[in-house]
Amino acid sequence: MSKPVTIVALAVVSALLAATFVTAQSSSDVPKNPSDVGYLNLHKRHPDGYEGPEEFDRHTTADALARLEQIRGFLTSFARLTDEVRPKMDRAALKTIGNTDREMQTLGFYNVPLLVEATLLKQSYQLAQSRYELAQLKYERKATSAGEVARARSAYQAATVALQKFWDTKRPSD
Repeated sequence: MSKPVTIVALAVVSALLAATFVTAQSSSDVPKNPSDVGYLNLHKRHPDGYEGPEEFDRHTTADALARLEQIRGFLTSFARLTDEVRPKMDRAALKTIGNTDREMQTLGFYNVPLLVEATLLKQSYQLAQSRYELAQLKYERKATSAGEVARARSAYQAATVALQKFWDTKRPSD
């Protein structure tokens, strides 16, 4: 990854982190009554893992984007490894392995994670927008504070900046 792209990626992740602290759905917001709409049984899913509510709280857009960067690294390593073995293997063997053709490793390995990133940022934007609008409606009914509206607005603004930076700098390839 080039330096300008890395700097932009860090800026986007930083903006999302700021938005996440304000907009992240907390396990404390999940209904506790199993008969309520939206109830989730947040039980521990793995013996060595986090308790259910703590694991739930760890799933954020910022964390997903960080993991996406990790996946991009995996794909880059796979492409380099394929380049090393391509001259030593016949086409049938490479086809059996799958995802070893140059088009997949250039266009696919770039565009597929880009689509996932765009979706995460769009959903973060839409969620922040909805929360801001909800906070405004609650404020009009005197059901929330001006501070809550300001926090929701700040999160919406951060999500807008993150999506716009992505939109302006990360274009699909063909």
